[in-house]
Amino acid sequence: MATAITSAAVPSELLQQLNASSRPATAAKTSNESISQNEFLRLFVAQLQHQDPLSPMEPNELTAQLAQFSSLEQLTGINQRLDNLADVSKKSTDTSVLGLIGRSVTFDGSQLGLTQGKSAPVDYTLSEGGDVSATVRNAKGEVVRQIELGKQGVGPQRFEFDGKNGRGIELPDGVYSLEITALAPGAETPKQLELTTRAPVDGVDLTAEPPVLIAGGVRLTLDQVRQVNAAATDD
Repeated sequence: MATAITSAAVPSELLQQLNASSRPATAAKTSNESISQNEFLRLFVAQLQHQDPLSPMEPNELTAQLAQFSSLEQLTGINQRLDNLADVSKKSTDTSVLGLIGRSVTFDGSQLGLTQGKSAPVDYTLSEGGDVSATVRNAKGEVVRQIELGKQGVGPQRFEFDGKNGRGIELPDGVYSLEITALAPGAETPKQLELTTRAPVDGVDLTAEPPVLIAGGVRLTLDQVRQVNAAATDD
């Protein structure tokens, strides 16, 4: 059975020397992985030099410890390669999102970014006509505006929020949630509609992980973007 290297076969004076030599003398420190390998190899060599001649290390123990060192070295190399790949991938992603600045992106319209009383228009499609209403809520989930949009026909429709609450007072800047429902003739329960909105990308937050796009006052990750247009448009 394989055993790990112990200090039993190594004099205490040598262990102290090894510990002292493994400590960094300057602020420039090596990685934990490199230190572990150095300590392992030093202790292994010391064990060979100071083993009891009358009871030398068994061949299977020697092989097992060499295998442990080889595995440690391989795992360290794999970790370094993975770190390099992660760095390359992050740089590639950062470059991609920076290229989206000024472009128009389409995303979920249930988030309504409000800036100085203005927000991007929200599009939805009715599969059947009915009475349509919109509900706007603040970050706390409180209803700040209920709007009856009246009867609307089948096909694409657009909602443009004026940025005011039910008393006509302009709401503060921020991100609000929007829900639009349609009650078809003869139906008892209104149907919640799928919403989309489109806005130009104004900036990118590279400090976030993953990077975040800022479009229409809303923060978006790349997986939330449904479509990218060649340039920002007003339609």
